[in-house]
Amino acid sequence: MIRIALPKGRTGTVARAALAGAGYDLSGLDGDGRSLRHRLPAAGLEVLLLKDRDLPLYVERGIADCGVVGRDILEEVDGDLLAPLELPGSRCRLSLIGPRGSRPPAPGGQVRLATKYPRTAERWLARQAWSAEILELSGSIELAPVLGLADFVLDIVETGATLAAHGLEELVQVREIAPCLIVHRAAWQTLRGELGDLIGRLEGAEVGR
Repeated sequence: MIRIALPKGRTGTVARAALAGAGYDLSGLDGDGRSLRHRLPAAGLEVLLLKDRDLPLYVERGIADCGVVGRDILEEVDGDLLAPLELPGSRCRLSLIGPRGSRPPAPGGQVRLATKYPRTAERWLARQAWSAEILELSGSIELAPVLGLADFVLDIVETGATLAAHGLEELVQVREIAPCLIVHRAAWQTLRGELGDLIGRLEGAEVGR
């Protein structure tokens, strides 16, 4: 039995849809909403339900054999993890966001940039002709430029509806973000057959195609 960690929220919904599309029976997850650990013998899975930012650590330490996490979260951690597959299904984008009608900073400019992804922001800024003071926030990111805490935001965009509601818009699309299957290195050896089957079935899933 594979122990797989799934996140809550949007990425978790995508992960469940991908697993269901791959033929895994996840009906056992629909019971007690307070339970964070579910054994699904018919699917050959034990599922842990975790917060997305905690999930990579559970896989890195071998508590879970594998897990699903957004590429945005994965790039913020230092863990020694394998990421053999991006899941089919919903994708979003990481973008530079500013007030409606604004433009990206001019070369040589210095601005304040609010984000939940400081490491990603540092790597991206190193390739820009302008610089920024990075302000790390954990939520309500759209308020930062509206209330003057920051000039711009680096954040995930799905539909853009929340941005529009706050008078913001995408200025630069930095990269596409997709949910990734991550695997503990030792499990990759000891459960090679089971994990290979999981990956093959996910690759053949029809979700989002």
